[in-house]
Amino acid sequence: MSMLGEIGRLLAAFGTSSIDVYEWEQADVRKLRLQNGPIWENLTESHPELQFTGWALAHAVTKVDYLVERDLLLPGLGFLLQIDRIIDFSAGANLRLVPGSAATLNDFTRSSLSGRVGQGLSLLFAQSKGYRFVCHLASDVAVASHIASLGRKTKAADFLFENNSGARMILESKASFSQPANDPTPIKSTLKAALTGQVDYWMTRITPPASKGFALYSCLRETGNAVPSALIFVDPPEEPILEPVELPQDQVRRRNYAAWLMAMGLFETARALLQPRRDGLRQIELPVIRIGERRFAVTVQYYFPPYKHWGLGAGLEVSVLEAISAALSGEDGPLLAYDVSFPDGPDMAASEIESGSIFPDGSYFGTFDVADVERFQSFLL
Repeated sequence: MSMLGEIGRLLAAFGTSSIDVYEWEQADVRKLRLQNGPIWENLTESHPELQFTGWALAHAVTKVDYLVERDLLLPGLGFLLQIDRIIDFSAGANLRLVPGSAATLNDFTRSSLSGRVGQGLSLLFAQSKGYRFVCHLASDVAVASHIASLGRKTKAADFLFENNSGARMILESKASFSQPANDPTPIKSTLKAALTGQVDYWMTRITPPASKGFALYSCLRETGNAVPSALIFVDPPEEPILEPVELPQDQVRRRNYAAWLMAMGLFETARALLQPRRDGLRQIELPVIRIGERRFAVTVQYYFPPYKHWGLGAGLEVSVLEAISAALSGEDGPLLAYDVSFPDGPDMAASEIESGSIFPDGSYFGTFDVADVERFQSFLL
């Protein structure tokens, strides 16, 4: 079996994992310092665990890789090739690192991988809060222009999310492979830096405004550590808008889908979606697979031998691609109106996607073969 075939098998066998979730009161996070001998349980509120499959985590990291404009040799795919060296697939319910992995990675690799896993977990966390669409703030032209105009060092928060009704949320993601315990002092320090350095500023700048904001710290721990891996977050209140940076209502969705079109290999379509209008749309024929009652147009990212088994692919629900086609012609209504009902809740029945993941924005990531193809369909893209 090929290496990616083995990774696919591991992801399918991963089952459902989880990570502990804690919330800090922003008043405590903003303090100059905590009192002596701070007690974790007195400072935090425990929330229900965040649950996800191995495919969902891989889907999330892949999506983030294409959202963030960074120089990765193999975005998404590169992470999959390393995932079994980082994540312990036999650790049980709580998400764990392979013993010794943090120590064996050099500083650059460790910070890169922890950041990517943390951002993937942040995306899953946001989805659990009802936010379906996302863009990377620093990659937005208006945000980059605003930062350049300031004349001082300012960082953008990581992400701007939207729910289905268009309500917005700012999120700054931090992550560590080397925070072995829920130690209040260093965790508070990390959350405060994210909150005051990035979330606060952008909560008061984006218009239409964000009504929610999160600073989120993912602390992943190795198998054998008595302390479970955890997500720790702080949720500051909405602030009045100052010197607004205009990000139109369709911008988040356009960037959300442009990233996934890049993951699908539809680079020209992805770039065009970031423009107001494009002339000369072209017909693209894609295979359509059916999962439950939903249909997805897919592209193949990697073929598993023998080649009649197509392998690893990425796709979008047919209705999403049709809405993207309309947006490329200058009609944003279908893209802004896109909605989907999940008859079984946010997650499809496990039996329907045991070798893949479906996100609430209508994107799919997983394996399929020729027998799964219902038909070929042309899209004007």
